[in-house]
Amino acid sequence: MRSAPEHGITRRDLLRIATAAALPIDLSDSPPRFLAEWGKRGKSEAEFDVPIGIAINRHDEIFVTEFRNNRIQKFDPNGRLIQVLKLAEEQPCGIAIDRQDNVYVAHLMPAKITVYNRQGDYLRCWGKPGTADGEMQQPGGMAVAKDGSVYVADEVNHRIQQFSSEGVFVRKWGEYGNETGQFGGMDRPANRTGGPQFVTLDSHGNVYTTEAANGRIQKFSPQGKYLSSWGSNSTDPGGFGGRPKNLPGPIAIVFDKKGRAWVSSTNHWVQTFTPEGKFLFGIGGQGTEPGKFATPHGLAFDSKGCLYVCDTQNCRIQKFAI
Repeated sequence: MRSAPEHGITRRDLLRIATAAALPIDLSDSPPRFLAEWGKRGKSEAEFDVPIGIAINRHDEIFVTEFRNNRIQKFDPNGRLIQVLKLAEEQPCGIAIDRQDNVYVAHLMPAKITVYNRQGDYLRCWGKPGTADGEMQQPGGMAVAKDGSVYVADEVNHRIQQFSSEGVFVRKWGEYGNETGQFGGMDRPANRTGGPQFVTLDSHGNVYTTEAANGRIQKFSPQGKYLSSWGSNSTDPGGFGGRPKNLPGPIAIVFDKKGRAWVSSTNHWVQTFTPEGKFLFGIGGQGTEPGKFATPHGLAFDSKGCLYVCDTQNCRIQKFAI
């Protein structure tokens, strides 16, 4: 693990980054400060090959999915490896943890959800490729509600599916299109880059989804009623654009204890918004230095409010004090 250099990312540094990128910044709180990073490209323990999802349990144990290494690695908050979890299926991407510390994993092409306990013991699975209720096509991000409901971003089917903790289908919503409550209409129907990609819940149980091609966040009630949306693939502050047309947009979304939304995107930034979508500030920019990213994906907060970022193409995890 590489810890923060003595100077870290100071308020002056962040102001300089924001000014250079024409990004406004909220100075009502201290700016995010780089703390540590760990990992490099590889297949050995504590190395990564396309880390996609990240989730943290009540014990501040950090679980990271690796798409190409077909495994989950578990770390402590200092980046020390605790365990390598063997998985029942390949291509893990989305990950979520319930209140009993059970770990839910979405597997892209197998179109399955597998479940493990905190120690990595296999518990159950559900799903298969298809379009019927309970079937999926390239599931992505997941979130678990307080009541144990599991929300899955069913990417190529352009919908959200809700299941019980045992995998029983509850409901679905969404279809291909650009209208509110629809997903991915700016991309071809068969492409998962249309979305939804990731899903998260706020403190009230409302469901938020990301759509890369449409460059927006949509908000739904726990029952799937459309409530609001915001975002764009512009290159303005708060926009998710800046990459080629076939790879724009937001990826993951998570809420902090203050109710602010943090969104990673393909333009190598992690940006912060109010729940209504008002842009506050951003960290990142493309690079390999501490505090820079290369297509960041999963985001998670620990019990102390530290932010962890899957810096996917840099094959590392970065940790920030918020």
